[in-house]
Amino acid sequence: MRYILLTTLFLQCTLSWAQPGVSPEREVDGKRYWVHQVEAGNTLWGLQQMFGVQANKIMDANPALSEGLKTGQTVLIPIPGETASQPTPTVETSNYKVKRGETLYGLSRKFNTTVDELIRLNPVLAESSLQKGQIIKVPGEVEEPVTVVDPDPIDNNNVPNPFVMDTVKVDEETSQVVQVEFNDSIVEHKVLAHETMYSISKRFMVPIETILKENGLSSTSLSEGQVLRIPLKQERINKMTIKPVPDKYDPDGSDPIEFEIKDRYKIAVFLPFFLEHSKGYSKYVSDASTQFYMGMMMAIDTLESMGMNADIHYFDTKRDSATVMKALNSPEFANTDLVIGPFFPNTQKLIAEHCKQNAIRMVVPVGSETAMLEGNRLVYAAIPSDITLMRRLGEYIANNHTTDRIMLVKPKKEEDMPLYEAFRDAYNNAETESPKAPLNETTEDGVKSFITKSANNIIIMPTNNRYHADKFVSTVSRSDFRARKNGIYIYGTKDWVDFESINDDFKNRYNFRYASSTFRDYYTDLMIEVNRSFRARYETDMGKFAVQGYDILLQMCSQFFLDNAPVSLLANRFDLQQISPADGYENVHIFVIEQEDYELVNTELLSDE
Repeated sequence: MRYILLTTLFLQCTLSWAQPGVSPEREVDGKRYWVHQVEAGNTLWGLQQMFGVQANKIMDANPALSEGLKTGQTVLIPIPGETASQPTPTVETSNYKVKRGETLYGLSRKFNTTVDELIRLNPVLAESSLQKGQIIKVPGEVEEPVTVVDPDPIDNNNVPNPFVMDTVKVDEETSQVVQVEFNDSIVEHKVLAHETMYSISKRFMVPIETILKENGLSSTSLSEGQVLRIPLKQERINKMTIKPVPDKYDPDGSDPIEFEIKDRYKIAVFLPFFLEHSKGYSKYVSDASTQFYMGMMMAIDTLESMGMNADIHYFDTKRDSATVMKALNSPEFANTDLVIGPFFPNTQKLIAEHCKQNAIRMVVPVGSETAMLEGNRLVYAAIPSDITLMRRLGEYIANNHTTDRIMLVKPKKEEDMPLYEAFRDAYNNAETESPKAPLNETTEDGVKSFITKSANNIIIMPTNNRYHADKFVSTVSRSDFRARKNGIYIYGTKDWVDFESINDDFKNRYNFRYASSTFRDYYTDLMIEVNRSFRARYETDMGKFAVQGYDILLQMCSQFFLDNAPVSLLANRFDLQQISPADGYENVHIFVIEQEDYELVNTELLSDE
């Protein structure tokens, strides 16, 4: 139990307390209801006790209560056993003159009635205490007892099942379960000058007898400043939407897929370790797989601390389809919930098709063909394709270079044309807060005619071809006198970072930039902390593949198994989007990286500064 010192400013009200026999009645669709106006301090438990109607029936009549009671809200209380208008039974009464020292509680015992019934017969008592010599009405003998039988009566002397369930229909195929949980609590209330035992009882919706018993009192007399312990039932309303499970999973469908929530999950990791140095062995690929594995192991520690339980099985795919098929049909793979990997396109396609047919989510941790996402809702591409990078770069430049001169260079190689078209279409269709700068489409030789000293020159060369990138650099170098100092910004592709023929002096002088799916900064506090732990475990520093293994497992397991709990990533951000409901998901987040003072930096950080 918890104890709260509660001091309230309670405004005296001229309305009668809501209760059976005093509350107004209303007929709705042939059913009779008491109409209760919610006041501060009212609870669902209190309504249940006051009216003798179970909480689930009250919620059934008032679906909005799933959001909790609100002061001033009108609540309909079903009148037990009544479905149509009925005359209110009359009670024979007699007049009684109050004697010195008498209380409502004492009179209720004397006349074999309740305090509430005395208040009903004498509404003035709701606003003031009994006075010596006051004439009040008390119930006398009647021919028939004035009681209403509830088909499911509530025993006020026993605590009912603390979980009340109510199902609310949301739409034709979805239902919502509302669960009300009651827990015992104590509130300490300091009596104000105008308050009576009755007003306190009704404010907190707790019977006077209960308050007297809790405080060891034999009289309802109160004094200003007196502290009363008020036993309450704290309520918590939980809502859970339940969607129907399809009769049969349709691999070619487009509806969202509901996955089972488990206490423990099973993850399969497919990586080309080449442990046996078999055909197709590559030391680079084997080392990359090992690094990726080590990064994942670091992420597992973090996920376990967040409450995730999982069994992880690793499969050496080599570069062999037969090996992959054997793994997919092995007992170790049975009942897998998530696949991560592999690296090579031929094995990626094989596993993607298996996952599609068996409703298993698959995360591709390296660059992949966008065609693999078409018609497969189970595939998640963690790395954006080159086309997506260029498309997002077009949107970025449209929004961040609105006053500059924009030049898009048409590449000479046919294989680069999709990049060119992706940028052009994204730029032209981008939604911007201010007018976009005109897009000047030109050729490598035509760039010089557009370079100007009156504005910054933004030149986009969408090619992954080293030879054409080198030629373009030479052209710009011969024409840079046409621009003001530091007035040329060249956007290439991420492949240019490895083009040794384009030296750092050029990249620095022309503010070289490119779009990337990742940005690794080894000097952030998080990277230093994780790398220190990595070094202690493996006696080496985290390479780029270890960073990817850490980020991808952490993000995807959080999203799939931990209700998208927030996580701190080292070098990635994820914005997974579908082209259509029938397709897979692709990460469309990009970093725009710039070379500044011979270092690669994130332009987002530059703008923050």
